[in-house]
Amino acid sequence: MRDSFLALILPNLLMNGFNVILMQTYFRTNIPESLMEAAEIDGVGQAGAFFRIALPLSLPILATVGLLQATMYWNDWFNAMLYISDTDLMGIQAVMNQMLNNLNFLSSLSQGGLSAALGGTQASPPTATIRMAMAVVGILPSVVIFPFAQKYLVRGLTLGGVKE
Repeated sequence: MRDSFLALILPNLLMNGFNVILMQTYFRTNIPESLMEAAEIDGVGQAGAFFRIALPLSLPILATVGLLQATMYWNDWFNAMLYISDTDLMGIQAVMNQMLNNLNFLSSLSQGGLSAALGGTQASPPTATIRMAMAVVGILPSVVIFPFAQKYLVRGLTLGGVKE
């Protein structure tokens, strides 16, 4: 698995506990039992009720969990640090982490040892500017993807199956 995409995907493949509790709470509170009972009376089996009733009503939670998982995979640099040594397979966050480490190293060299040893003054790299640029690159996909997932989140607020 070392130096492969499976090393990046498999460690986080199973859902974390937060997403499980989030989905369980959504299904218990937003999918009415009376709607499932009505489907059973109409002769729809459990699988049919799930695919025809529960799954369409659960698009908001699926979009939410999908957005959270996509953000988690996008921000995951730790697995790349552990399992990937080939820089061509590293994700953007791992590359940005390496850049930040290199920037800190260059900054420490310019502040003390190297410039004094060479007998000259050296300008320090603009660490704050580079960090802010890296933050913009890191958040850009989330900002681009969220408007497309937002319609499912808004639909979850207005969607209702049973009127009382």
